[in-house]
Amino acid sequence: MIVVGAGVVGMTTALYLAREGLSVAVIDEQQGAGLSTSFANGGLVTPSTAMPWSSPAALKLLLRWIGREDAPLLMRPEAIPRLGLWGLKFAANCRPAAHLRLSKTLTHFARESLEELDGLIAQRMIDFPLGRGGLLAIYRDEAGLAARDRYVELLQGLAIETRTLDADTTVAMEPSLAPIASSLCGGLLLPNDAWGDAWRFSRAVEEASRKLDVACHFGTRLASLVVENGKISGLRTAETLMKARYVVICAGPRTPALLGPLGIRVPIMPVKGYSISLSKSDIGFLPRRPIVDDLAHIGVTPLGDRLRIAGTVEFAGYDGAIRPQRIDNLKRAVTALFPGMTMPDDLSPWAGLRPMTPDGLPIIDAIQISGLYVNSGHGALGWTLACGSARLMTAIIMGREPADGSPFRLARSFW
Repeated sequence: MIVVGAGVVGMTTALYLAREGLSVAVIDEQQGAGLSTSFANGGLVTPSTAMPWSSPAALKLLLRWIGREDAPLLMRPEAIPRLGLWGLKFAANCRPAAHLRLSKTLTHFARESLEELDGLIAQRMIDFPLGRGGLLAIYRDEAGLAARDRYVELLQGLAIETRTLDADTTVAMEPSLAPIASSLCGGLLLPNDAWGDAWRFSRAVEEASRKLDVACHFGTRLASLVVENGKISGLRTAETLMKARYVVICAGPRTPALLGPLGIRVPIMPVKGYSISLSKSDIGFLPRRPIVDDLAHIGVTPLGDRLRIAGTVEFAGYDGAIRPQRIDNLKRAVTALFPGMTMPDDLSPWAGLRPMTPDGLPIIDAIQISGLYVNSGHGALGWTLACGSARLMTAIIMGREPADGSPFRLARSFW
């Protein structure tokens, strides 16, 4: 069994397969686990807000902000032609009924995934400090509060626990917001959400996997998949031929390029996100829990001795460049959130490509070539959905759950 991709989804999939007693190898072109899209993401494990980006509001904002470098949701004009049919399907899923249906599926799956993650920690399968205490969203004007109340109505309809807060209670819950107390109108606590460093989790899962004899081949780029008589028989790297009866593709945004030569079309597009990470020793504090600023469209998350500031959505194809203007947006937003903070020189800027499907659901499926599987397309929810996806992928491979009828099958319409 070979798993292609050592991000948070791929490494977790390898661990779950190894727990079944299978002989598992992982390959990744990076020099370690979790060094691509998983490396410096927002750090949130958010079943409460596990919703597709294809929302009724998203399409309007994308069109309004085309080409604007200061926009939190940016569509670069040169990326529009490449979206093609994927873009039309994305637009179709922005309909209210579609968004609600997809949100129900994702939030339910995300709750299952968090339960799986808690189980790994409780069973001491992995050693990892998962933060608990909920996610705090803040609102700065009456329009924001009205939007919050509509959002709460949606969340409660999805059986998600919420707590609406006035401004004083918001600051009491998060004292680091005291300098902007006069500008706050209220907050929203989602008490069941969690947080943690996805890269460190990937490393912890790697360590647990190696104890189960998983072989990790880092610095190894997949050149092609090998199919014989309609069955997967292995893969070729630049150096060698690796034989395998089963291969699972967990390659994130590279998934379409790997499966395309076999005639398998996978509707995944890369969507870029940015972050900066600030040392507590430089800024002098850390908030108690993650904070989402509704007005600035950023999230800040305490991760060990660092503060991760993440935000912005950028449709720019496979361009992974870190653009200074986008980093400046994050700096301005976090300075407005914590006005007494001095911005350090070391920002650790980062950008990663999220693998996005048009409907926001991942693809977890056995595909038409016998022995070949895919577990990819998680968008911004790879960390949130990693354990649930690994459990489901393993159950499909072991024959415990059929792929037919699953909302995550590749053959769904995506409309």
